[in-house]
Formats: sequence, C-alpha cells, structure tokens
Amino acid sequence: LDPVPGDEGTTFIHPPFNDFPNSENHKGGLTYTLMAANPEWFLDVKDFVGGDNTVSYPTQLEPPRGWCPAKKKDIREGWKEGEEPRLRCTFCRRTYAGVNAKSMWRRHVYEKHKVPMANRRE
Repeated sequence: LDPVPGDEGTTFIHPPFNDFPNSENHKGGLTYTLMAANPEWFLDVKDFVGGDNTVSYPTQLEPPRGWCPAKKKDIREGWKEGEEPRLRCTFCRRTYAGVNAKSMWRRHVYEKHKVPMANRRE
C-alpha cells in the first residue's frame, strides 16, 4: 500500500528538501542514505510531476554509487535471509536487493511514479 500524506507514522518531505525531522543535525541536507535510514519518510510524487512548480529529482536522493558491497561473484555465498542490503523507493515502501537493484529501483521510480532521473537514457 502506497503511503499518502496524512498517513499515521509517515513524514512527507517537500522541496527544497531541507525541512525534515532533525534537519539541524544534517548540515549536508537530505540524502538517499538518510532517507533509507528512515523508512517512514517519503517524497511526494506531486512535487516532481504534473504541475507548474515541479522540480527535477535531485541526484543526492538517488542511491549512491557503490551502495551494495556484493559483487556478482560473491552472490553465490549470498546474504542470510533478510539481511541482504536493499534499496528502498523514496515514494513508496517497495525495496530491491541484488546486483541489479539500482537499475530496478530507477526503472520502478520512472515507470510506477513517472519521475525521471536527470541522467536517464532514452
């Protein structure tokens, strides 16, 4: 179930992405890593699509390069059940794991939420 503004226990963060819980402790501003550590925080799709005041998806809210320590050759050994690193969608509760997780995350954000990334290939 996708979260919507007003859902109990959720926090929706809007541009310019500097007003969020304990923001005074995060001088670098909101990042993907910070959002991943706070699964109850979400971005609002309406800030990115369908209006006159929409903004581009910020690169600092994309999963960072080298986010997953697993390499393809290491997958055979694998992670314990439920312990594998996962990427979470910043708009909903969907998560992705594995060597292709970042690509699947980007595709999900574009296809489900209609939010393109800055360096998206056409």
